[in-house]
Amino acid sequence: MEHIEPVPVQAELSELDIIGIDKIAEDATEFINGGQMDVRQASTWAIHHLEDQWGFPSLTTLYHKMVEHLENNFKAKRELVNYMQKW
Repeated sequence: MEHIEPVPVQAELSELDIIGIDKIAEDATEFINGGQMDVRQASTWAIHHLEDQWGFPSLTTLYHKMVEHLENNFKAKRELVNYMQKW
């Protein structure tokens, strides 16, 4: 049987991590608001730009920041929440 290394997961994010995640969320929501991507595409794009793709603190922060940046785009917010619940 082959030995598989576990994927490291950050338990807490640094302020620098949060700033980077916020920038990714801002870019993703600009794609949504500009009509360049739908919610699912922008979400996938954002996840792939996280340095810690499998860490739940990073994912949770990313989606909270995306919701914040969507501000008055209630349709996109609803789609994002529904997408996250299914995911």
